[in-house]
Amino acid sequence: MRLLRLSANKPGFHTITFNKTGISLIIGKRENPDIKNDKKTYNGLGKSLIIQLIHFCLASNPIDEFENKLPDWEFTLEFEIDTEPFIAKRSTANQKQIILNGETITLEKLRSYLGERLFYLEKLVRWLTFRSLISRFIRPKRGSYQSYNDFVHKEEDYPRLLNNAYLLGLDIERITIKHTLKERLDKTDNLRKNIENDDIFKSYFREDNDVDIDIADHEEQISQIEIRLKNYMIAEDYEKIRKAADEVSMQLRTLKNLSTALKNAIKNIEKSLTVHPDIPKETILKLYEEARFNLSYMVVKKITEVEEFHNKLLSNRTKRLFDEKKGLTLRLKDIESEKVRLGKKEDELLQYLNTHGALEEFTALNNQLANLKTKLNKMKTYKEILQEYKNRLAEIKIEFEQENIETNNYLIQAKPITDKNLSMFRSFSREFYDNKPGGIDITNNDGTNKLRFNINAKIQDDASDGIGEVKIFCFDWSLLKAKHNHKINFIFHDSRLLANMDPRQRAILFKLAHKQAASDGLQYIISANEDMLESIKGYFEIDEYRNVIENNKVLELTDKSDESRLLGIQVDMNYESD
Repeated sequence: MRLLRLSANKPGFHTITFNKTGISLIIGKRENPDIKNDKKTYNGLGKSLIIQLIHFCLASNPIDEFENKLPDWEFTLEFEIDTEPFIAKRSTANQKQIILNGETITLEKLRSYLGERLFYLEKLVRWLTFRSLISRFIRPKRGSYQSYNDFVHKEEDYPRLLNNAYLLGLDIERITIKHTLKERLDKTDNLRKNIENDDIFKSYFREDNDVDIDIADHEEQISQIEIRLKNYMIAEDYEKIRKAADEVSMQLRTLKNLSTALKNAIKNIEKSLTVHPDIPKETILKLYEEARFNLSYMVVKKITEVEEFHNKLLSNRTKRLFDEKKGLTLRLKDIESEKVRLGKKEDELLQYLNTHGALEEFTALNNQLANLKTKLNKMKTYKEILQEYKNRLAEIKIEFEQENIETNNYLIQAKPITDKNLSMFRSFSREFYDNKPGGIDITNNDGTNKLRFNINAKIQDDASDGIGEVKIFCFDWSLLKAKHNHKINFIFHDSRLLANMDPRQRAILFKLAHKQAASDGLQYIISANEDMLESIKGYFEIDEYRNVIENNKVLELTDKSDESRLLGIQVDMNYESD
């Protein structure tokens, strides 16, 4: 693919006709470069906008700023593939369609067509697309110049590796296999995370419970409840009978308490009957005699009378106690008889309740059964999932190791390809730094991740100023010249590439690009500010500068007036965010 011409439907637009081979230089100039003015820069002339317009005509995503700030504009890109001419037109008002060689087609159709024609994308591979690949040859935005392998805005590690490896001639199937393995591993981990969130499963992971024992226990409980439900008879008067049974039980408790009280009273009476608290007369007389006292006849007579009176009292007390005991015994007999009667009644009621039940209890048993079955099913599922989880982990681990072995073997077989990439990058970097070795290092990434290869473009001491931009130049030219899986014959670099280079590096870049493009029939399109070109003149012979720089200018844009800018008008746009 070569870029031929960029134009628009507005007369003020500065049409660009690119050189079919060699350098095509787009220059940004200031009307009065000698006057120092911080507000007067080379920005806003339209150099970077050219890149956006080429992407726009090559089916980039719609750009709102174009629709809002450039209504009714139509841009046309002419290019060729294998000498076959193409004309792509796209309107800012209807950005979802493109006119290709007079036929209106969708963006997706153009992407698919160019993907097949330019990058052999007959087999659909996610993340490997025409848009992602073409951006390796015309870096689309400011962020694309931060590093040699940063091409697409917010491109993640896996698609970056996939696209770069494809253009370096590596087997992308090795990459997709590992990516798939890591996705399977992630899904397996998610499987565990999901079941850990379940209240039942959570305990097994955290407490290491024995699921087999719990399964057996739940199966036994389920069996017992099912037997109960099978023999269950619902009594319509269950509540009435239950209340009657409760009433009988309460009466029995009252009678038992009363019986106990009567028995204790009878025991106390029997104990009282055995007690003789009074001292006999003979004992009193003996005490006096021992004390050597002589009692008169009258005293002794009085004692005798008191004794007789006291004996009479004791006799009456004993008779009264016997009468009380008899009364209590008869009452106790009646109570015990009532207890027997109520006990039989309670047994009958409880027996009925044991063989019958209420609807609420029946429902509760069914709910309990359902809950137990749910838990049992979850535990069995957990057991199956846990085994599946362990099996999957083991299988994936084996596959990871096997893929590592196969990738190591593949890199040995692919050494001619990797050596070609390394030597090509090295040949470019040597032009800039003869004493600093450089190359593209490709190794097996054997970590548990989605990345199959480690691809590193290196130049010794690459922390120095300007080396990052040199690496971009060398890497892009390596992709272009290696011709792995593409038919692209151009590179388009923005002036941002030159910003941090010293004049010597800039001069080498132009000389090297001129030499490579001319010898291999390639296009190198680059924008540059006038001061950048002034800084390199001292590194060229006069005829050499004229041949490399002066003779290859295809467009000059200045800040002299709005008409001298790319669009022919002054428009402030923020298309970097789209």
